[in-house]
Amino acid sequence: MHRLKALAAIGSFVAGQAALAQAPREADDASVLSCADFNAAASQVLPGQNASEAQRRRAIEAQDYLGNGMVWLHGYLTGRNGPAVGKLTRDWISTQVTRLGKECAAAADPAKTRIVDLVQKP
Repeated sequence: MHRLKALAAIGSFVAGQAALAQAPREADDASVLSCADFNAAASQVLPGQNASEAQRRRAIEAQDYLGNGMVWLHGYLTGRNGPAVGKLTRDWISTQVTRLGKECAAAADPAKTRIVDLVQKP
């Protein structure tokens, strides 16, 4: 299985610079990723106009992480539900990222809310 790099729960740049020193953790099983992981990556996707080189690198890592996660989720759902999931398109990815963003932002306990559980909900 392709090894996915999952970002450690790093928070926002505003919350603390110590987060930049944390190394990404690797996960063989993306089904354990939580809304906390998603929220941490999503907070890094847009580095801002005056971003440092480290912030720009972190944004690229976060974008790759989310993109790889969406591909994994599509494969997972296709394996469970067959062709009913539809094709892996930019629209599918955009819809899922938007949906997960809203649901993860509203999650009562993001660390315990698994992404794979959310994508299986109708």
